[in-house]
Amino acid sequence: MIIVMIRSCGKLRAPGSEDIAAALLRAMPRGAVPVVFCIGSDRVTGDCVGPLVGHLLEESGIKVYGGLASPVTALNIEESFGLLRRRHPDAFVIAVDSALGTDAEIGSIMFMPRGLRPAAAVGKELPSVGDIGIVGVVSSRRLGADSLGKVRLALPFALASRIAEGIRLAVFRDRAATARSSFGKERYSR
Repeated sequence: MIIVMIRSCGKLRAPGSEDIAAALLRAMPRGAVPVVFCIGSDRVTGDCVGPLVGHLLEESGIKVYGGLASPVTALNIEESFGLLRRRHPDAFVIAVDSALGTDAEIGSIMFMPRGLRPAAAVGKELPSVGDIGIVGVVSSRRLGADSLGKVRLALPFALASRIAEGIRLAVFRDRAATARSSFGKERYSR
């Protein structure tokens, strides 16, 4: 697990969308076809980071599974991930979820370089998903899973907004870099 915190003027701050984009661009192979797999429930405010990210990205032209209208939850995650892999077998999957952490980690965005295990913090055994995982920490593990229903919407929304914008920036910068390198090859290959 990698916790991304940025040092600014001697103080640590949570990453912004530019920091998230930079981290994704380092992890994602150039020219990869990204698919964002957003996990969580819109019925529990602390568990809605994933569906909010999906909702925010739906109009961007980036392929998304799991939004507010059709969330990917513990009940359908295996079926949804299987469908994603059948439809996009070569995709670079960015899995997004809410998470519990320490008191100090609340409000942090964490990257898991090999994907993530949804619901692990609440003791559920679900399969690992994604080539990289991004989670927004919304509450403390010491308060337990019940605390997810008591999280104010402002926190998951702020985390989801930064994550969605970071993903959008990374994908479009990668597409632009790939197009530039392809343009040069086509131009000189004649």
